Amino acid sequence: MSAPGAASPPAGFWPRYAAWSLDALLVAALTCLLGAGFWRERAEAAARGYAELNARLAEAMASSALDELEFGGFLGSLGTDPQVHAAAAATASAVTALALGWLLAYAVLGLILETAFVAFTPWQATPGKRALRLRVRARDGGELGAARAALRYLAGSLSWLTFNIGHLMASAKPEHLALHDRIAGASVRRDGAAAMPAWGWLWLAAQIAAALAACVWLMWTLQASLETALYGGAL
Repeated sequence: MSAPGAASPPAGFWPRYAAWSLDALLVAALTCLLGAGFWRERAEAAARGYAELNARLAEAMASSALDELEFGGFLGSLGTDPQVHAAAAATASAVTALALGWLLAYAVLGLILETAFVAFTPWQATPGKRALRLRVRARDGGELGAARAALRYLAGSLSWLTFNIGHLMASAKPEHLALHDRIAGASVRRDGAAAMPAWGWLWLAAQIAAALAACVWLMWTLQASLETALYGGAL
């Protein structure tokens, strides 16, 4: 294993993504665990609101059919239905509290993990990067330090806000620097010249398969919930 420093080869895009996704899974698990009670309460409230909204929409559709309303009339009836408004507002409030609260907790835990592991451990890397034999160093090969490790993490928000263009910059040779690396004066480098291990590629393939399965499940769930609201499950 080569000594960490500027002489170590830079890490490419896919090893970096694989490492990030491992860290994201870890932080997500901690976020869910630490706020389990609150997330459960918000999720149940969102489910109740969504069920009520589906029921109100089904009633409105049935009423429109009986009244032989055209589509425009149906939309107009929805716009003036206070129960639809109430159900929609309750659902939106619960979903917003769940999503924003979870994301805020995730961001704070991620900042703590990133700064602690990069700046205060011999790994100079988060657990995910350590698993892929990566280190986060200063551009000159020195240690990054807590302030710049935190800056690098926070600057990652700019990479997300640029629709991941900031992250895709890490695919550019020869230095593979993402936008947040450039802002913090950092570089992600490999320990040694070995490429990403086979299990890393399998991990990426598993994510693609999981994403496709999630899309199918979501479509099926939405269709099933609407059919239940319309027909009461008797098809």
